[in-house]
Amino acid sequence: MPMGRSLFVFLFSLVVLTSLCITQSPSKPSPPTNLMSEVVSFLNESKDALNKCNTTLKSPLSSQSDSEYLNMIILNGTMLRLKGEVYEYAVLGVGNLSFSGKISFRGYQITWSTPKNLTTTGGQRIDFRIQKGNSIVDSFVYWYIPFQLDSFCISIYAKPIELPEEEVTFVFIHIEGKDLWMVLAKNKY
Repeated sequence: MPMGRSLFVFLFSLVVLTSLCITQSPSKPSPPTNLMSEVVSFLNESKDALNKCNTTLKSPLSSQSDSEYLNMIILNGTMLRLKGEVYEYAVLGVGNLSFSGKISFRGYQITWSTPKNLTTTGGQRIDFRIQKGNSIVDSFVYWYIPFQLDSFCISIYAKPIELPEEEVTFVFIHIEGKDLWMVLAKNKY
């Protein structure tokens, strides 16, 4: 009889445990950051900042800027519409940026980093390199100036780069305390 009682206790425990596992709500993993919504939110905030910043003390855009970039329509996670054209895009950073990183974009490797011994004025020199395989096909320097809003409400800087197969455009948008860095290439179809 002890054997039967042990079997009964075991089966009863198994039923209770199974019941608990079935009725317990599954733990929900935290949703991944939706980069597309972050970019859309940033662009909307930039447009609002530009509209509110029409004062005599500040210029709305820095020279060499194009307000058209605020009218980017994000179509999905990799495509957007700008000036009636469809572009493939990659986000290098949004919000709080990293001054070093790398991505693959349309067969190219794009890396950026900050050299040592920087200026003491708060500006950051960011060196961008575009590689195809092991060969560097182009490079440029972008100066990140966090205090530029002393004179500009919003700053947009666009840097077109002619690569062997196509042109890509780097876009750097800066508003109060936030930044958006992207690279765009016109869609081939």
